[in-house]
Parts: sequence; structure tokens; C-alpha cells
Amino acid sequence: MVSENTHTSTIAVYNSFTGDTIGYVPQSTEKDVLDALDLAKIGEAIGRKMPASKRIAILKKAVTLMELECDVLSNLIATEGIKTIVQARKEVTRAINTMQLSAEEAGRIIGATIPFNTVPGSEDRFGYETKFPIGIVVAITPFNDPLNLVCHKLGPAIAAGNPVILKPSDYTPLVAIKFGEILFEAGLPKEMLSIITGAPEAFGDSLISDERVRLISFTGGLEAAKVIQRKAGLKKIVMELGSNSPVIVLSDADLEEAVQSCVSGAFYASGQNCVGVKRIFVEADIYDSFLTHFSQLTSTLKTGSPLSEDIDIGPIISKESITQIDKFINESIDDGAKIISGGATIGNCYTPTILEADCDNDTANCKEVFGPVVTVSKVKNLEQAIACSNKSPFGLHTAIFTNNINNAHKAINELECAGVMVNDSTDYRIDAMPFGGVKSSGMGREGVKSAIEAMSETKIACFKLKI
Repeated sequence: MVSENTHTSTIAVYNSFTGDTIGYVPQSTEKDVLDALDLAKIGEAIGRKMPASKRIAILKKAVTLMELECDVLSNLIATEGIKTIVQARKEVTRAINTMQLSAEEAGRIIGATIPFNTVPGSEDRFGYETKFPIGIVVAITPFNDPLNLVCHKLGPAIAAGNPVILKPSDYTPLVAIKFGEILFEAGLPKEMLSIITGAPEAFGDSLISDERVRLISFTGGLEAAKVIQRKAGLKKIVMELGSNSPVIVLSDADLEEAVQSCVSGAFYASGQNCVGVKRIFVEADIYDSFLTHFSQLTSTLKTGSPLSEDIDIGPIISKESITQIDKFINESIDDGAKIISGGATIGNCYTPTILEADCDNDTANCKEVFGPVVTVSKVKNLEQAIACSNKSPFGLHTAIFTNNINNAHKAINELECAGVMVNDSTDYRIDAMPFGGVKSSGMGREGVKSAIEAMSETKIACFKLKI
């Protein structure tokens, strides 16, 4: 499963809160990637012949094993990753649901009859479309959802009958490896999964450019996505990238509900969440009241060890990421923003930070910050809020709080994004729904059913009958 290096080169995996070394994984090489591709080519033939009943059985068995290993998986997420133990358990629950959905959808991969006889001269034709596996899938996953996002790629790939080469984040490979072991125990042939670990500089070009790869499923940053797209060649690409998700709060909204939802959405997973609340545009009539209540509730959040049951804010994934958060805040301040609260580090953690800024603050309004930082801005009306929201180059999720159905529909129609949450946080998501972005937030859609569709090809069969 994990590339078996013939040398001793490894990389360390760290406890993201304490900085202690908790394990080592191989530093893969180009040869490891080529070996994985050779193995996956064998797996491609195995998957193509594997009946749906077998794929369903493997996925269902994996669900059972995940339930038995829930504590192990949760502790790995909370130790090498950035979530608190409470949040980690929620991720495991979601990952189990993702695999259950994959098992269910594996039995719903259907085609359709095609009415050839609607065309004059084709009255004696009958046919249908059917689906078959696309082939080798390369899955590249980030650190912030190190189990569920792996499941969102591997579950649908297995459901569709495809082999996968998985490249998990260098920060969180251990939970991915544990999940791979679960899949093998569940009966997945070893030829259908390889896990490549280590810094991608040593092997990345081979992994994404090889012609045997038929689909790349990437979740990560915009700059890496541009490199992948340039080098991938002629293959299908599905990408879920960054965002700086806006929330609009109108004066007719339930203020308490909006405040609670925005605090949760801004600071869940220490703000290291692609659909987390990053910009809040509040109508002038309620702006002062919203900011006061939002600040008060934020001040109650506790920062500390993610293994503690009562902690709300855990660590930032790396020192480099903390530097990037500081840079974003300083640039926002240079553009006229001011800090309402936060803006400091505590060990490897970052205090929940509220910025106040005008809508024309280009740093706060257009750039992404991956940390517990949210910007609050005053707007005159819904039209201005929509214009400010759309100014960003990103377009993943947005949200609006209003009790006016016309305002809700206006926002849905005019916001440039892939999902609008009404009276809810931008980070609301179920694993069955299509998920992805527009503009610089990605291409294609994940979500189990959508991913299976992307990982399948259509074949037409047409019979000329003697009637």
C-alpha cells in the first residue's frame, strides 16, 4: 500500500500542537510512483471486472471496520491534524457516512435506453448507454479533513471500479495510511490502492503527467492547482480549491442565530476550513449590535490542547501557516482594517481574530486566509453586500441571513458561487450533496454521486435489428 522504498529516506510526522515527532513515513521517489502506476494498471483490469456486489461488500465492510476503529481514527486526526478531539470524532462520523453513501451509490450506477428510432432512417435501431470505470485515479488530499476528504475520493473511486494512487498531505499521512489498512482488511485488492508519501518535489511530475492516469482529484491550494493543470496533459481533472466565503446579514435576520452561526463557521477547525466564514457583511441598521454580540461570543472560545474535551480552538498546522496569517492581518491593517480582538499566537495556536474593515479593503475582501480570522464590514443594503461578495476571485459557498424570501432568492440568483446557505453558515455541508466551486475555487464537483459520475465513462451500444 505505502510505497516500499529501497532506501532509508523518511520524513517525520509531528504532533501539530506540541511539535513532537509521532512517526515517520517514506519519502517516495519517482521510481515509487512508477511502481505504483504499474500496480494500478493491474488494478485497473481487476476493478473493471469486479462486479458491483463485490464493490458494495468491500465498502460496507470498511464502514463496519471504521466504526470499530473510531477512537483510533479520531485520535490520529486530533494529534497530527488541526481539529479538536470533539471535531475529530465528528469527522470520523462523516467519513463513515461518506463510505456508506459510496456503498449505496455503487448499486445505482445505471445507464439509459436511447431512442434511436426518433430519427428517420433509424427505426430499426435499438440501444442504450452503460457506464464503465474511467481508469487510474490520482487523489491528492489536504490536511484539514485528512480522513473524510480521503473517503470522498477513495469511496467513489472504489464504487466505480477504479484503482487509486493516494497522495495525502505531508502533515497528516498517518490517518490516511490507517484508512488504507482498513480498506485492505475489508477486501480491497492491493493492486487497487497505493499511498505515496513525502514531499512531492521528488515525484510530483511523474504522478500527475503520466498518460496512464485518467483522472486527478485534487483538493488544495490555488497555486498548486495551476501547476497540476499545466502539467497534467490530456486527462480529466476535478479540483476543490480555496475560498474566502462571505456571509450577508440583513436587518430582518434573527440576530442571535446569525451571530452563533457565524462564530461557529469562522472558528471551527481553527478557521482552517475552505468553506469557513471569512467575510461578514452586515446591514448598517444592526451592524453595531451584531459586532458587539459577535465579539462577546468569540471571547468565550477556549484555545489549547486539541485532546482536551472542552477546547474550541486547536493548533495551526505549521509555523509557516502562522506567518501567512500574520501577513494577511498586517496587509489588511495597512489597507485600513483594525483588530477588534485576537491577532496573537499561543504556542502553535492562533487566537480567534476579528477584523473590522471597509468593503473596499482589497486584502480582506479578495484574499484567502487559512486560519481563525474573520473580517466584519458594514453595508448599506443587499445590493452592496452582493457586489462586495462577488468582488472576490473565489466562489465556493456564501450565506445570507434574512427572513425575506425575496432577498434570499435575489442572493441565490446574483451571488457568484457554487452554493448559497440561507440562514445557515457557509460551512454547512452534507456529504451526499454536490460540492465544489466556481471561479478560482475549483472545477467539477465532489460529493459521492457527483464523484462517481466523474470517475465513470459512458459507452454506447446500438443494435441494428431485423424487425
